[in-house]
Amino acid sequence: MMLMEKTSGNGRMTGLQKFFYGCGEGASTFATTAVGMFYLYFLTDIVGIRPSLAGSVVLLGNIWDAVTDPFVGWLSDRSDNRFGRRRIWILGSTIPFAASFAFIWTVPSGSGQLGAFLYATAAFMVFIFMITSYMVPYTTLAMELTSDYDERNQLAMWRMVFSIGLALPATVLPKLLVDALPDERSGFMAMGWILGACMLPLAALVVFAGKERRPREETPRFMDSLKSSFGFPPFRKALMMYIYAMLPLRLLMASIIYYFNYYLLSPGSFEISMALMMVASVASLFLWDAVSRKLDKKRAYIIGLTTCAVLLLVLLLPKGAVLGLLIPFSVVMGLGISALHIMPVAIVPEAIDAGIAEGLAASEGIWNGVITFAHKISAAIAAFAMGVILDLAGYVPGVEAQKPSAIAAILFLVCIAPAALSLAGVMVGRGFSIDRSEAKRIEEKIG
Repeated sequence: MMLMEKTSGNGRMTGLQKFFYGCGEGASTFATTAVGMFYLYFLTDIVGIRPSLAGSVVLLGNIWDAVTDPFVGWLSDRSDNRFGRRRIWILGSTIPFAASFAFIWTVPSGSGQLGAFLYATAAFMVFIFMITSYMVPYTTLAMELTSDYDERNQLAMWRMVFSIGLALPATVLPKLLVDALPDERSGFMAMGWILGACMLPLAALVVFAGKERRPREETPRFMDSLKSSFGFPPFRKALMMYIYAMLPLRLLMASIIYYFNYYLLSPGSFEISMALMMVASVASLFLWDAVSRKLDKKRAYIIGLTTCAVLLLVLLLPKGAVLGLLIPFSVVMGLGISALHIMPVAIVPEAIDAGIAEGLAASEGIWNGVITFAHKISAAIAAFAMGVILDLAGYVPGVEAQKPSAIAAILFLVCIAPAALSLAGVMVGRGFSIDRSEAKRIEEKIG
């Protein structure tokens, strides 16, 4: 293990270390992709829970998730030991995280609306806490492996190699298992256990990513660090940039299966489109690394977000036109999505380091927890709103054709809302002030 922890000799990380760090994202990807794309559908159309109740399951779980994020970050800040304060959390949470993911897909049959709702809520909240215990320390670890502006971008890129690359199996596997097994419920249950098993080795490889930098002698108090995060303008902007990149993706991915099933009436095209998006996203990751080196992270972020906002309008076209444009749409959308996965993740550490350089109570763990807190609260509200909107629009689970009001709601969720949020992100991103030269100055000041 010590051999793997050595750097390249000039203080920089090796390619293998960056690869091992990226592996850790794969464990999360299996879980978050399956949950984001299928869990609401699983609860409504497979388990039979009303859309508003299903949205409440996701809402309650994500509120709990958001609340625990800064707290877990603070605990990991104070967990220094010979294994590293972040890695000990990553290793300790890996098995419970994988097991809890499997159990959210095992809602007992015949339990009725109330019983299914209570089981799903409890199982989802346990799962949420375990993924928080894994992901907050994992995300924070990138800051402590390197302080270099470009290396942090590359760590974000390697995260996305696994995030986007492994999203494909998480997207396709449920469909394959549903087709292979006697019923859909069994297919989703099998998917939960198979993906859960795949998470374990990916998470374990993170320990070989390199040594953590020694923490500062004094860890800021929890409330002091929490207050200082919202009071620091560069961090607030980085926070909003992160939300306006991730929230449109969450809405798009949660609603797109409804779009293919009930608007395009072409369920078979779903897997094709998702596969093309993901292949294009992975293929363009290194392109965005080059763009950020040439133009800066902020400009790369704006280009990617603008691309997604414009392309989403294609989904409002008549179904025949959309199907005709499906291949080029999916490829170019995948290119834009790639930037949204990399750039916000790479920008956040620069804002946190800026806070440290200013002498604020900037805790790496707590401030990263604040980022995920705000994102998850907004995502939880969006998931709940999605369920309510579908309910109010007259969506009926499992029928072959939906009424026009339900179709209009689906188009709003898959296109109009994500496009509006993306454009808001462009406006916020224009005001972010930390570029390459400023990041270098901050790095030198921190030492």
